Amino acid sequence: MAKAKKTKSGSYTIRVYAYTDEYSKQHYKRITADTKAECEQLASQFKYSQDRKNPAPIKMTVGDAVDQYIELCKVLSPATVAGYQQIRRNGFKDLMDVKVEDLDEKILQMAINRESMRKGRRGRISPKTVSNEWGLISSALWHISRRKWDVRLPKRPRSFKEYPEPKQIMDIVAGTEIELPCMLALWLSFSMSEIRGLKWTDIKNGIITINRVMVDVDGHPTVKYAAKAEMRKRRHRLPQYIQELLAKTPHTSEYIVPMNQRQINGRLQRMCRKHDIEITFHDLRHLNASVMLQLNIPEKYAMERGGWKTPNVMKSVYQHTFSSERIEVDDKVDRYFENMTQKHDSRPAKPVN
Repeated sequence: MAKAKKTKSGSYTIRVYAYTDEYSKQHYKRITADTKAECEQLASQFKYSQDRKNPAPIKMTVGDAVDQYIELCKVLSPATVAGYQQIRRNGFKDLMDVKVEDLDEKILQMAINRESMRKGRRGRISPKTVSNEWGLISSALWHISRRKWDVRLPKRPRSFKEYPEPKQIMDIVAGTEIELPCMLALWLSFSMSEIRGLKWTDIKNGIITINRVMVDVDGHPTVKYAAKAEMRKRRHRLPQYIQELLAKTPHTSEYIVPMNQRQINGRLQRMCRKHDIEITFHDLRHLNASVMLQLNIPEKYAMERGGWKTPNVMKSVYQHTFSSERIEVDDKVDRYFENMTQKHDSRPAKPVN
């Protein structure tokens, strides 16, 4: 327990953990006394009384602890909860029936080692998957036992991926039904979920605004009005080329791109295989970042355009979204891509099989 500290008034104070509410928020009680010894004694008495009223439910199994934690996290986005539930079904299966009171670091480390060797649909699961699974389990264990564990997770290998030139991608998608989503990702750095969430009403005076995202939860499209990070809520000026693509797009739905994730990914992968190119839809955002680096776009404006958050993000950045400097940045990026689109302007649309 923390030591009591002397206040400016001469008394002593200490903050003691009281309880965790249904939203996983921790609450504390501040105890004050005239002397340090009295303050720490009162704090010990309070902690003892709280422990008696709320004993740690360590008799439950790890699986029960995870279930309880997921139930408390229902206030999070449906996609996040669905991800937790998937981990509960598939991850650390041999650990879920172990009682929390029987755990030690050796048992947990051996479980992590076994999980690192588990086979998924595409071979052995990645270190990132193991890390995500352990993140849920360790949070659930902390929630009920207030204990952290000294374990080692598999290292994520450093990988280098060769990306095709942006023009190669533009050439193979030109005139197809996925040209619009691909160009929104490659040119404006929109993610798949952001593109799927765009509505026609989000376009006004040549500006497109990300107001929501759409993700699949248990195979069903689900709209989220709060993006993963506040930085992802942003606006973009629409380049002339993309405005023309939008003008050619039928209004068959309130959503600009009514295709689902599997349809967009499947079409892109078929075209990439045909042209011996290896790239995912999400990689288009990485390509956009590479283009901005190549064009020497200042970090602040690159982060604005892509919605990336780093410790260097300036406060109130959205107040300056369309400052003269940002307009100059947009002009520079637009000129880069527009130079590649000239040959596509008169191409008729071609269907993707």
